[in-house]
Amino acid sequence: MFVVVAQFNHRFIHHFFPEMGRVGYPVVISSPFLSFSYSIAMPNSYQQQEKVNQLQQLTHLSEGECMRILSASQWDINTAINTVYDAEPRKNKSNGSRNMNTQNIKKMFDKYKDKDDPTIISIEGTLMLSADLQIEPTQLEFLLLSYELKSDKMGVFRRDEFIKGCVEAGIDSIDKLKTAVHTTFVQQLRDDDYFKKIYTYAFMIGRQTGQKSLSLEAAIELWRLLLEDRFGLLEDWIKFLEDKHRKAISRDTWLLFLEFTRQNELDIQSYDSEGAWPILIDEFVDYMKR
Repeated sequence: MFVVVAQFNHRFIHHFFPEMGRVGYPVVISSPFLSFSYSIAMPNSYQQQEKVNQLQQLTHLSEGECMRILSASQWDINTAINTVYDAEPRKNKSNGSRNMNTQNIKKMFDKYKDKDDPTIISIEGTLMLSADLQIEPTQLEFLLLSYELKSDKMGVFRRDEFIKGCVEAGIDSIDKLKTAVHTTFVQQLRDDDYFKKIYTYAFMIGRQTGQKSLSLEAAIELWRLLLEDRFGLLEDWIKFLEDKHRKAISRDTWLLFLEFTRQNELDIQSYDSEGAWPILIDEFVDYMKR
């Protein structure tokens, strides 16, 4: 177990909150995400409490857990989100993974591998794989495939991650992979936690290399892919972005927009502009009220 011992002081304060004091109380954290022993301050400002609320909405963790993760992240909401999602262990979804024939998986990979770099399946091989699976690279099924086989770049699969993904999913043939793509992976979208993982992954893989934000064009395509049947105001949101925003979408906006769409009784007219939503969503609500 990796344990970090630290004392809460001004070096541990995010630059947005210089008014925070030095006094805290000792806390030991032991969770799937963190294992720290340090002195932590309770949220002592409205902004900090809002960040706790945001992290709760995104992760469904307890208030205390969110408070601790945020404090360890210097009250930076994006760092806290990364801590949760990057450290969360993937569940082994196959009861028969121990019986997987990895040689068959390797042969499956080799059928599509790049001629110049045998450690990857590049665009040409990906198109062949997609054809064999009877899907298009522009379909939701392809995004699910990319997630399950741990692709970190759109249209590219790496050997080790491909094999690991197949083992975890209980797949050792192209027929099993085809069945999983068209049934198992799609059915798992009914689970809210799984859908959130796919939604979060879409932001990561949809970005251009080296970019922190998602281009507006890519964001719109991914929103249509993921939310077309889940959010009745999606086209209004897209029109607003194209008419008024015309800029890239940050990770914070991307993640919190999903929570915005998940409200059980979303009423534009009674929307609380003082809530913990990004300014862009506030502007969208004003746009819809006119």
